[in-house]
Amino acid sequence: MKPIQLLAITASIASGAPNGEQLFTTNCSACHMLDLMLVGPSLAEIRTLYNGKPDEFVKWSIAPQRKRPNVIEMPSMVHVGEEGLRAIYQHVMKVSIGVKLKKQSKGDPFAGSPPHLARPQVQRIFMPDASPAAIAIALDENVSLCWDAGECRLRYAWTGGFIDGYPYWQGNGSRQAKIIGKVRYRESVAPIPLGEPSEFLGYRMEKGLPVLRYRMGPQYVTETFSPNQDGEGFSRKFTLNPPLKDSQSLSFPNDQNITYSSDKGEWSGSTLTLHATDTAEFTVKFSMK
Repeated sequence: MKPIQLLAITASIASGAPNGEQLFTTNCSACHMLDLMLVGPSLAEIRTLYNGKPDEFVKWSIAPQRKRPNVIEMPSMVHVGEEGLRAIYQHVMKVSIGVKLKKQSKGDPFAGSPPHLARPQVQRIFMPDASPAAIAIALDENVSLCWDAGECRLRYAWTGGFIDGYPYWQGNGSRQAKIIGKVRYRESVAPIPLGEPSEFLGYRMEKGLPVLRYRMGPQYVTETFSPNQDGEGFSRKFTLNPPLKDSQSLSFPNDQNITYSSDKGEWSGSTLTLHATDTAEFTVKFSMK
């Protein structure tokens, strides 16, 4: 299965109609500003291209191509889904009424953009040591993650900054973003051995951070990450539906620079054993030394 097919269900899978403003902020605002060309065209320009043409907007967003030289080819937004894309369209058309495009200076248009500097931050972008379906997540000003939607697992975590996406955009999608900081934690396999096949089911946003949802074998799993309050590191809440019928051991990397703890289960080194009743919801804390 192609990576793009794995991103088949929108971030708005939560109940109710999709929120176009929220979906735009999550998926589009890092590259599209209201009245300035950034990585992609401004909302003012998008309005001139697609006003009254929602079907064309959705078609382009799902299968974009390069319209002009020296501008990055937009990655497909198929993971947002048609309903979500139509909500984004309505938001763009609304906020761009009467807006005129401004002139701007040359240089890296992304480096100082307010959307990029916001925290938390979520971006779909090509990342080192991950499949093309990577999601970069800045939990706060210090701790960031690379979550791989192609393999439904956390790849690594780093501290010191977020990402420099300019190599990716400057290379028209043929290069990877650069990590700003130092990788402090890596996982070579998913910690929960639930079986195959795995399938990414999208994410919804809560307090600016994604609740990632996927299926592994018969279990539906969510993962929610948050920065630790007491220093460097992060916490990772899992839910399994249905809960397991038997106890389960989760194996994490045996890393002397990481201290593990959890709200449920018992630890033996870097292995967490959970009773079946604990598997419905549990949180693991990763403290970086």
